[in-house]
Amino acid sequence: MSSTTFRFALWAFGAYALAAQSPQPGAPAGGTETVISTFRVRAGKEAEFARVHAQAWPAYRRFGLVAEKPHLVLQGVDEAGKTYFVEIFTWKDHDAPDHASPEIRAIWAQLEALCEPRLGHRGIEFPEVQIVRAEK
Repeated sequence: MSSTTFRFALWAFGAYALAAQSPQPGAPAGGTETVISTFRVRAGKEAEFARVHAQAWPAYRRFGLVAEKPHLVLQGVDEAGKTYFVEIFTWKDHDAPDHASPEIRAIWAQLEALCEPRLGHRGIEFPEVQIVRAEK
């Protein structure tokens, strides 16, 4: 599968998963923020990245910062032949990342150290996305 095909499949799957999401109890109406985070992991650091990254989701849940679903973590290989990870999820509040606890900020610092800028992109990117259309 080509990188372009993989990216489109990832986008389509993510959009479908987000569209299928039921409203989460306690989530503020209209105040959520869905992101597609891309992590360009340094060669040889994939296992360490996976270990550190596995700590993030439970911390987000413990602090009540994210909707339970959707939560997708995917892995791929870019045009440079290097590994990257993609994570799709929804913050319960648009401002949640700006007010993250020291514990979560420490996890982010570890993740940042394991990633590298590549192919004209930062090591970690996390644009906000909106569902445009969802087919049932």
